Amino acid sequence: MFVLLFLHITTMIGAIIVSFGSGLVMALARRTGQVSAVRGVAAATQPVGRAIPILYVAGGLLGLLTAIAFGYNLLAPWLVIAYLGWLVLMAVGVAVNRTFAISLDVLLQRTPDGPLSSEIAQLFLEPRVRAATVIDYVVLVAILFDMVVKPFS
Repeated sequence: MFVLLFLHITTMIGAIIVSFGSGLVMALARRTGQVSAVRGVAAATQPVGRAIPILYVAGGLLGLLTAIAFGYNLLAPWLVIAYLGWLVLMAVGVAVNRTFAISLDVLLQRTPDGPLSSEIAQLFLEPRVRAATVIDYVVLVAILFDMVVKPFS
């Protein structure tokens, strides 16, 4: 039982580190105002970016197996909150973050080194991208609170 719990927590921490860490470093690269910095971070994070959905799905499945192993009611409010938060993070990742990464890659391929082009700068400032970042952080904090406090249980 505790091995499943350990694997669930470890996998989810890995997913959070890879996804949120990549986004944070990319934001810092954008602040340099240089295409080469953004291109370097994009190149470094692209291989691990492919692992993000795998880590979140594996972590979610391990969490479900852990809940079953511990005999939790799978419809307990705190678990339903966790399921919904997980779904939101996955949806934002697929609908916004993945699209952002693909669009950025296309722009970086055709942009020479130097200052960020207006297209690249605008991509970072798109309302969808900014809203997705806020949603990601708010939902992550809510899930962490939910997992620790187990509200409504």
